Amino acid sequence: MPARFPFSSRRIKHALLLSAAAAACAAPLLAVHAEPASAGLHKVRSIHRLETGEPYALVRADSRMSMTGNNVSSEQLEALKGSVQGEFFWFRKDGKEYIVQDAATLARVRQAWAPMEQTGAEMEQHGKEMGRHGEAMGAYGNQMAMAAVTLNKAKMEAIGKKMEEAGKPMEAIGKKMEALGERMEAQQKDADRATRGIIDEAVASGVAHQAPKRS
Repeated sequence: MPARFPFSSRRIKHALLLSAAAAACAAPLLAVHAEPASAGLHKVRSIHRLETGEPYALVRADSRMSMTGNNVSSEQLEALKGSVQGEFFWFRKDGKEYIVQDAATLARVRQAWAPMEQTGAEMEQHGKEMGRHGEAMGAYGNQMAMAAVTLNKAKMEAIGKKMEEAGKPMEAIGKKMEALGERMEAQQKDADRATRGIIDEAVASGVAHQAPKRS
């Protein structure tokens, strides 16, 4: 009878799948709200990509920025910030660029996106936790690879058991993150709808002013 290949064990297969999931899931989630080390507007808190609608961005006093849309970059708004003092809300409507610095309007925009930012913060924390578990799984994966070289099935089974136990918290975190992702998707749609209503009101009331030319 031919020898059974060591990787045929259900436990080993499951452990390897968990290890792959750790590597695939943890890294991108940790990057969602990353703030690069460079100064100024490059400290971007979040960028939301929508398929429809003209872009807009809230540039905060602490240089954090939340942007929505596919046709705007932090570099473009950094150039604009040189002509605008303090926090402002920038948007493009009917091909024209506007800014708003009215305190009440800025507060409404922040309020519209507050629920999603809170959910995003929760997602970030879970992502960091997932990353920590992923590091442990990676270490076990290296041990598994060494055992596989010698076809030491007993050792691979033992490591697989450890990986299976270590993977249980990751599965629980994954379910939480999936639920948070669905919540964020709904919150983003609500926030975008509210913000575009604010934009229409700002233009109609004259609160929005034409943005200065970018140098």
